[in-house]
Amino acid sequence: MKLNSKIVVALLLCVVAAITVGMVAAEDLTLPDGATFTVPDGFTVQDDGDGNTALVKDDLAIIVLASDAKSPDDAKKTLESKGYTFKSQKDVSGFGDIKVFEQAYDKDGMPIYGYVCEVDGSSYIVCAANDPSDWDVSNSDNPVNIIIKSIDTSNV
Repeated sequence: MKLNSKIVVALLLCVVAAITVGMVAAEDLTLPDGATFTVPDGFTVQDDGDGNTALVKDDLAIIVLASDAKSPDDAKKTLESKGYTFKSQKDVSGFGDIKVFEQAYDKDGMPIYGYVCEVDGSSYIVCAANDPSDWDVSNSDNPVNIIIKSIDTSNV
């Protein structure tokens, strides 16, 4: 019986260690305004060459920007000034109290989706490039959904 209890204790310690390591493995990135967000599982962090931090996994790249845009129209003007061709816009709210607009763009033949959101009075644009065909930002497993829901503005 003593052996069984030692095995149970050892297994419990392994479970606790695995949970702790899993929580430490999630990486938070800090934006220039001081806000942070969680990097979704499986993404690597890279510099995109334009001074932005890109999250990359397979054929999907995501860039998160603190923005001066006070509305989706402001965000559209900003992205168009950077060479993005506007295609469409729709309200994709469903992120709790965060209002989110999805704007579809084209940049050099690549589909780009800009998610314009306001978190605690600060505006952010989460851009996803080369999205997969089954893309659904309302899905809680979607990396853009994970990023938007994890934006923490307590240090802004």
